[in-house]
Amino acid sequence: MKKIWNFIKRSYVVILLYIIVFLSCVIELPYYIDAPGGLINVSARITVDGKYESKGSINLAYVTEYSVNLPMLIASYFHDDWTLHKIESKEEQINHEEAFVRDKLLMEESYANAIIVAYRCAGIDIEINSSDIYVAYLLEEARTDLVVGDKIIKIDNKTIVSKKDLSEQLSSKSVGDKLAIDVINNEKEYVRYAEVIEYEGVKLIGFVPVEINKYETNPHIEIATEASEYGPSGGLMVTLAVYDALTEVDITGGLTIVGTGTISLDGTVGSIGGVEYKIKGAVKKGADIFFVPLGENYEEAREIVSKNKYDIILVPVASFEEALDYLFKNVVK
Repeated sequence: MKKIWNFIKRSYVVILLYIIVFLSCVIELPYYIDAPGGLINVSARITVDGKYESKGSINLAYVTEYSVNLPMLIASYFHDDWTLHKIESKEEQINHEEAFVRDKLLMEESYANAIIVAYRCAGIDIEINSSDIYVAYLLEEARTDLVVGDKIIKIDNKTIVSKKDLSEQLSSKSVGDKLAIDVINNEKEYVRYAEVIEYEGVKLIGFVPVEINKYETNPHIEIATEASEYGPSGGLMVTLAVYDALTEVDITGGLTIVGTGTISLDGTVGSIGGVEYKIKGAVKKGADIFFVPLGENYEEAREIVSKNKYDIILVPVASFEEALDYLFKNVVK
């Protein structure tokens, strides 16, 4: 025991330094960092009977988000491509966690839409059997104990399987009515409540729903994803990759095709966030073509490409059909 004590006295500075370094690495600070990400080769993640292989690849671009400890905080001041965000309060931390749940739901919705649009465009039968409704966002004005991620089962004992069902149920209610809402969250059943409110002249329950379609396909298809992935912005590229796997024509032309943008059931491409990080990540990975939603996203992307003199073809699109048409006219050999 005496030897140990003598060792501590002789080496206390080194021991203290090790403790400080250890704690600085394991204690997370109230910040997070957005940074250029990389590419996810969606083509390689698709499993479908009779899949057609292509010489190139169809990829979605993503933003990398880091949690922050002291070394990362210091490093952030030396990386021009990193953006440091401070989490100001516990409420903001909770909102950040809710956003992750919401973005996982939006990704599931986006992938389902992508598969449906691609099958229909390829002329292959796909049947939508049903859909699930989830709470994606709660208005500040909402008077409810609903939680982001709740799956809506019934409202006042009426089964809810679509946004149409929600509208019909709401149409028979008056502002101030209190609703009993059966939900499932993390495989547990709950009965929540919500008061019908008026927001900007419209009757609402106080939440924004996500509708995830359930379908049957022939041939059956699966797309592998990872737990760390989230958000709807891969919708366009997933649609292109599924279409490419289902059809004989190689729409990649042997190129590395990258892009971003949400997809709706009618094939409309929607805007996304993080364009700067996605463009920079795609360029670093040697992308040949980058699809970007028409509008503000395209204007931002064009400015970034011009400013940095990136050698990449930037293609603005408003729909899946426009992206496909560009590939057939300019890439397909």
